[in-house]
Amino acid sequence: MDLHAEIILEDYRNNLETFEIIKRVVLEQLNAYVKSFGSIVNSVEARIKTEKSLAGKLALKGDKYQDIFDITDLVGARVVTFYNDEVDKFAAQVEKSFNIDWDNSIDKRKMYNVDQFGYMSLHYICSIPEEMYKDDAHPNVNKFRFEIQLRSNLQHTWATIYHDTGYKNDIEVPREYLRNLNRLAGLLELADDKFVEIRTSLDDYRRRVKQIVKSGDFSQVELNIDSFNAYLENGGFDMLNYRIATINNMEIEEISLRNFLSVFKNLGFSTLKQLDDFKKKYSDLAYEFSVRQFSGKDIDIISNATGPLNLAVVYVLSNDMGEIVVKRILDRVYGERKSNANQAHRLTAIGKHMGLVKDIEE
Repeated sequence: MDLHAEIILEDYRNNLETFEIIKRVVLEQLNAYVKSFGSIVNSVEARIKTEKSLAGKLALKGDKYQDIFDITDLVGARVVTFYNDEVDKFAAQVEKSFNIDWDNSIDKRKMYNVDQFGYMSLHYICSIPEEMYKDDAHPNVNKFRFEIQLRSNLQHTWATIYHDTGYKNDIEVPREYLRNLNRLAGLLELADDKFVEIRTSLDDYRRRVKQIVKSGDFSQVELNIDSFNAYLENGGFDMLNYRIATINNMEIEEISLRNFLSVFKNLGFSTLKQLDDFKKKYSDLAYEFSVRQFSGKDIDIISNATGPLNLAVVYVLSNDMGEIVVKRILDRVYGERKSNANQAHRLTAIGKHMGLVKDIEE
């Protein structure tokens, strides 16, 4: 290695602490973007180029760099999103927050003709503005440039596969393999677009379901996780729970009612209207059941699962499904535990006293 490269390597060693600061600041900013967007991303990561890697780079093309500040990838960060349209969300924030070296940044997504496919990623060469971070003890923090790569999960898959071939560009790839690589790139690009299309359609569907449920027209609404959540958001079992809470002037603890979806589907309800009709038909009976369950007891708090649970129990007992089905409901709502059998027995006993069942099952 020549003297010029040795000088750059020595500068690299002297600035390792600065590189650590840059890495930390960049990661903090990128993770803040994730939090502000409410996005779930595949990964946010950063690395400092190793001395061995830098030495190899200088051995190949050290004459390209006048000094260490000419090397733009000593610190590198990458965000891998699940959807390709989220890449542009992050890109807008990166452009807004960091100083961008536009001459050296590149959007590889725009490099291909309409009949070409291949590596797609957005690469920014950036530096940290002083208004974001300034440290008089490490002035080079704002001088060094670094790279931020933004790509979707499938774009990252392609990059990983292509890198694994060991070739630097398409020209090096043997012709008999190039066609298959390009076909794969096309498929991944199509899948990327289709995932966004499906997510957008699902978002539109959920908005429509929320509007329909809010209007109170349940006749054509399938009972599924989206409609059930919308039903809960619009009051679902709130009135019954409030009514039950008045028995002992009890407080209501909020827990997730997600597990009740499978309970109601297993009871045979397939539309939101069937669920709502069931609630209206059995609410008074569920309240009477609750009076027998809580009246005179030293209980000052119940969960919001009490209403839907007692609705399901009185329905099961009134339709001669028995104690074993009550236990299955408890297993679904609370998870399988030994106490569910005893609780199912107690609930069935209340039903017996109300005349819902003829005998307590053994």
